[in-house]
Amino acid sequence: MPHPSRISNLFRAVPRFAAFAALAALLTGCDYVVKPLKGTEGRTQVYGAEGREGAPNAGIVLTSLGAIVIDPPLTPDLGDRINADAMSRSKAFWDDLYKSGSDRPRTLAPPVLYVLNTTFRGTHTFGNQAFDRTADVITSDRAGAKLAHIDTVRSMREVLKTEFKVPGLEQHHITPPVITFEGTLTLRTPEVEVKMISMGDCLAEGDCVVYLPQQKVLFAGDVVIPGFMPYPEGRTPTVLNWIKALRYLNSLDVDVVVPGHGAIGGKELIKNQLDFLTALWVEVKRGVDAGKTADQVAKEVRLPTYANWARYNEWLEGNVKLIYKEQTAPSPAKENATPGGAGAAVPSGIAKPDSFSDK
Repeated sequence: MPHPSRISNLFRAVPRFAAFAALAALLTGCDYVVKPLKGTEGRTQVYGAEGREGAPNAGIVLTSLGAIVIDPPLTPDLGDRINADAMSRSKAFWDDLYKSGSDRPRTLAPPVLYVLNTTFRGTHTFGNQAFDRTADVITSDRAGAKLAHIDTVRSMREVLKTEFKVPGLEQHHITPPVITFEGTLTLRTPEVEVKMISMGDCLAEGDCVVYLPQQKVLFAGDVVIPGFMPYPEGRTPTVLNWIKALRYLNSLDVDVVVPGHGAIGGKELIKNQLDFLTALWVEVKRGVDAGKTADQVAKEVRLPTYANWARYNEWLEGNVKLIYKEQTAPSPAKENATPGGAGAAVPSGIAKPDSFSDK
């Protein structure tokens, strides 16, 4: 098991967290339904908590050492519900494991031991407080620094409460991680291996994913959100790294993908997200090469294939400007790392906008 690591104390100034608030506008249901993954109820150790109508997704992993919860969402009340759902399934798993009775330990089923946050965004972390007396919260170094910054958390909470009327945040208190990591952190239990993999800055600073290689399940967090236009405000221009992260995820042996928002599916969700970002990169590049301004490119770029994605009309232009800024900013690192692998050229395998072929 991992040992607690020190969270960096190098905090930067906190911008207005409209990004978190705007995402809440998609959360019309603020509810979820627990679905067994890789098996049926009672016959699997892995569950996805699929948010209704765009509400954030979460996860539950059962082991004989205790349960693991992934991204308890949005409010303390929802965190309490995820905790109860995890405990009830943990007890059923525990009872089945020791159903003979003769070798059953004289203890109750173990509680939730770990909470894994794939992002610092409040929509995926404000349920943490339901576990602060039993579980250790784990996330990446960069996300952990954000969650440990009081002003950051308060800003996210206030915007969600006041501007988007998310209920139940009056009782929220800050629950920072006690374990952070960079690279890969592995939890090994007798039944399942759980890997947290740092993806760097994608949709948010310090994004990571949770990968269960034995079960071939990926909890992708907000690195994979097909069907939802990314909210561009308040973010650094890191679309290029996001594309690289998706290419890596696409190389993993995965059968089930739990996105940050939207329906649980298969590996096609990764490809859908990758296709969108790559198409957007290519179209912006055409405008940059033609010497057009950011405003001109933002007005001209349209991706009709994705016109049915939530917030397409409101947020497409912002995403275009974000990529324009990334492509035109002087950066030696950028010149050596692009979607296609050479310069800022059009990635290989693209015949025309919105048309992709596997190579």
